[in-house]
Amino acid sequence: MREPGVLRVAGVVGVLGGLLAGCAGDQGGGELHAKQAALEREVLGLRASAAKLERGEPLFSEDAVVVSIAEELVKEFVNVQLPVAVEVKSFKIDLTHAEASFQGSPSVNLTGSIALKEHPDYVGEVRAISALDSIAVDSATGTLRAQVVVDHVDLLKMAGLEKYIGGGTMDELARAVRKELAGKIPEIQIPVKIEQSISLPAITEGPVLLHGASMPLAVSVEDVRAGQGVLWIAIKVVPGELVKKGPEAAGSPAGTAPPAKAGPSGPGSPAQGGPR
Repeated sequence: MREPGVLRVAGVVGVLGGLLAGCAGDQGGGELHAKQAALEREVLGLRASAAKLERGEPLFSEDAVVVSIAEELVKEFVNVQLPVAVEVKSFKIDLTHAEASFQGSPSVNLTGSIALKEHPDYVGEVRAISALDSIAVDSATGTLRAQVVVDHVDLLKMAGLEKYIGGGTMDELARAVRKELAGKIPEIQIPVKIEQSISLPAITEGPVLLHGASMPLAVSVEDVRAGQGVLWIAIKVVPGELVKKGPEAAGSPAGTAPPAKAGPSGPGSPAQGGPR
């Protein structure tokens, strides 16, 4: 008998799968395409989680370090990188605002304006259905980074701009905007620092003297899950070989001998030349 949690996730996947099938059979406009793009990512994320639960496996490995990030925090990180501006044909597109939604997938919606360059008074609204992708640990800084991938662009409230499209259609213009946005949205830096080494300080005073040592850590993103408004990132940490630090780490310059202890200086000592 499966656990209730497994049944709930599997049920949601079934409902979303049915919605996708309906979307695939309907040739609606941009709004329908936008919903389908978002649902596809949610279904993929929920299916992966449901498959693990069906096999009786935990969502994350027991030895993983799990970092949780709320929607509002990611929204702020993305907004810092905005605005993003591109030009397609005679139109200028400015993305100025971001919203994050973590319900099965790390979705990020970017909204802004589309205007005619020669007639700036004609302004419409544009929405880019996107998601966080390629989440990884930056080897140089140890912080988490992610890319924003645009799945679909929806043109909203064109305010008379349709007549300036030319021989194409609204869907063709939306696809051209999506293509132009590819690679233009800056990488998102998530200020969660993952240490990539452990340093053991030297002990230079007291009855026990020890040199310092360091242990490198191989850190990588093992898995990413999104649900209930939270982005869960599992970090895999593999310890390396412990490396001892040389005498110079304890305060003595490398290659120098320790100073000799001073001998007796009274009469009869070897320093005075007397008998031994």
